[in-house]
Amino acid sequence: MKAAAALPRVLAAIDDLELRAHKATELLASLTPEEAARALGDWVRGAALGHADHSRAAEAAQRGLHAGLVPAELQEELRAAALHAKDDQALSLLCPQPAARTFDRGEPGYVDREMTSRTLGERKQLARSLDRDLLARLAHDRDPEVLRQLLENPRVTEREALIAASRRPTHGAVLEQIFRSRRFSSNRRVRKALALNPYCPPALAAAALSLLTGPELREVAQDSHLRDEVRGHAERLLALRAGKEG
Repeated sequence: MKAAAALPRVLAAIDDLELRAHKATELLASLTPEEAARALGDWVRGAALGHADHSRAAEAAQRGLHAGLVPAELQEELRAAALHAKDDQALSLLCPQPAARTFDRGEPGYVDREMTSRTLGERKQLARSLDRDLLARLAHDRDPEVLRQLLENPRVTEREALIAASRRPTHGAVLEQIFRSRRFSSNRRVRKALALNPYCPPALAAAALSLLTGPELREVAQDSHLRDEVRGHAERLLALRAGKEG
């Protein structure tokens, strides 16, 4: 594992997160599943302890996992290796469990009927608008492609990203788009909204926790609406930051 131990420094030297995510995926694939799973867990632990190189490496790996860069087969191999090693930190990022709640069409929540009457193509076009009120309405859209277009719009601010991240009910694919956003993926308030959303898949929520403060992690750990996997990961991160065994 000597070579694997040097990987955080290699990744930390890459400023662009997208390039770093591709490199992290490449490096994980070059290791045995056992080494890669251990490296992933070590990056998360190092990030929790405040090591800058590990934080950048963990962030890159998390983006790779949620941007479709890590093939499903490799994810399965990493999950099996992490399970065998009982590495809870790596397992949290690879958790296959569904969200605590799933979208139920019988409970649609807020519905903008004028907007939903429009075609998908029309809504995607409107997502490139300069009208802030219109953009705020589109932040409630349930189609991930509309959200992707919306979050790429330079007129969109944290306000719209938070509306989308906090919306309930919603689809996990919509929340994935928010996490993938270049502009908002590192926004701590958006991360917190994702982590606290019971419709967020546990693996995505676990990735969102990495930037949160101690009080925010405690809020997640104490939220009974979330899956045990998410709350447990928040508790482990808190324990690591307190200098305890994770």
